[in-house]
Amino acid sequence: MINFAYIKNRTLFFVFNHPVGKQEFDNNIQSIKSALKFYMPEECKECEESLFDDIKAFVTHTPKKNIENFKEVKQVYKERSSGNFEINIDETKLRELVMSIQKIIKETNSNES
Repeated sequence: MINFAYIKNRTLFFVFNHPVGKQEFDNNIQSIKSALKFYMPEECKECEESLFDDIKAFVTHTPKKNIENFKEVKQVYKERSSGNFEINIDETKLRELVMSIQKIIKETNSNES
């Protein structure tokens, strides 16, 4: 029922996705406030600026977005090159890279045969 909560201007907001949840929360809000004012741990006294003075709730009318789990499909394509091509590159690193690609293509074609 609770979508999320956040603190803004020293007020703690609870965002509900259904009015009944907000109504139930409003019925118990005074007991929640008194319990929070009664109990303040020692470590919270140091972080006084991040505390809140009031608690409010409202209902959002924005529909919740469903996160769909997509299956990763590996695409397999038949290699169209035979690997028989000239390499006219003068730069050594680039030439070695293209030669390694050519070798992979030839190995792929020999495994498919």
